[in-house]
Amino acid sequence: MKIRALAIIDLDVEGGFREAANVEDGLNKLIKEYASGLQNVVHYQVDVRDRRGDNPPDIKKLKFRAN
Repeated sequence: MKIRALAIIDLDVEGGFREAANVEDGLNKLIKEYASGLQNVVHYQVDVRDRRGDNPPDIKKLKFRAN
């Protein structure tokens, strides 16, 4: 069976782009370590983006398009 796992983490980061880049680097390292310990991980990627508002998204309603 093929599955796709999603996780959303909303963060309040003091500072600017440099601090956000440090968060992204840390998440990349963490996910890489996790994925390397599992034989069945086919692909992973980490992306950090700016966030607007304080309402958390409903992960069940997110839609993804193949581009």
